[in-house]
Amino acid sequence: MTSISRCFAVLVATTLLSGNLSAQEFNFTDVTGQEIKLEAPPRRIITLPNPAAATFIAIDGSTELLVGMNEGSKRAFKSGMMSVMFPEAVDISSDILSENGGWMPNVEAIAELKPDLVIQWGERGDDIVAPLRNAGLPVALMVGGGNAGTEELARANMKMVADITGNTEKLSKLIDWRDRVQSEITTGLKQVGFHATPSILHLRSAKSKLTATGEKSYQQTFIELVGAKNVAQGAGVQSTVSVEQILEWNPDIILLSAAETDAGLEVIYDDPLLSRLNAAVQKRVYKTPQGGYIWDSASHESPYTWMWLANLTHPDIFSFDLRHELKEGFKLLYNFDLSDEQIDRILRIAMNGDSHGYQEFRKQ
Repeated sequence: MTSISRCFAVLVATTLLSGNLSAQEFNFTDVTGQEIKLEAPPRRIITLPNPAAATFIAIDGSTELLVGMNEGSKRAFKSGMMSVMFPEAVDISSDILSENGGWMPNVEAIAELKPDLVIQWGERGDDIVAPLRNAGLPVALMVGGGNAGTEELARANMKMVADITGNTEKLSKLIDWRDRVQSEITTGLKQVGFHATPSILHLRSAKSKLTATGEKSYQQTFIELVGAKNVAQGAGVQSTVSVEQILEWNPDIILLSAAETDAGLEVIYDDPLLSRLNAAVQKRVYKTPQGGYIWDSASHESPYTWMWLANLTHPDIFSFDLRHELKEGFKLLYNFDLSDEQIDRILRIAMNGDSHGYQEFRKQ
């Protein structure tokens, strides 16, 4: 082979190799607008935000990409349907935070899992992000999911997961579902015109302390959507409140968070003062349901929360067939066929069954 031929062969080989490498590069934009550049699509992902693990499973249709998640995610999996639909999910490593109840990463534990990508909260301080980047770990940020944020941000978080997993077609179906339910609720309220505006108190915690979610919370979003009023205006995302303050608010409806797994309706009904509230007297205290994830947090399952609460706040306007919606939706979300017993579990029929308006959620 002549020198010219050898040079040409080297050039061709180099070009082909370069083409193969560039073809494997994987770029996407996170929710904060930052472009993430990876050498290849990530196959080992760690999620630090609580809702993120469930969102990845729902949109990807499997647990295969997840090698680490928040302990809060695991608790939700164990107490909800995720452990039934994807039993392997409860074995995903969750010892990845350096403090309980926060998002400060345990960088050493995370690095040992050899992740291709770490998902972390954005706009909650650089101190929970910088240690990961300083360790050379690729990081993408979510914003405003879970207890804080807006519906727009909830959708943006879902879109980022779909971009990472390549399941944009499924995302489109989930967005269509959200649009449909939102439209049916807003249209229903407009058609009726004047209607009562029940007041709602959502308690993020109700047992060890009383924590109300305020006007900057995602709970504000769905309370407003169904034509109700959040009594905890001024509480920001959430704030500790006193019994006296709740008595002054005297809400028509009280929602207890699914995230507080050890708090049932007794925290209101067995309290000598809180049991006098309108919500307690009228038996309008409800433990929020939980499916693949917690319904009172922003997630891919949020339309269920909207339908559930619309039926409870305005039974004269709305009558969503939630059992049917669950059966159909879980096929789309998780490729899983729910039994009637499992639907009862999700809706907490055993706990909420005697509450006002709950008869319609029972199997007819």
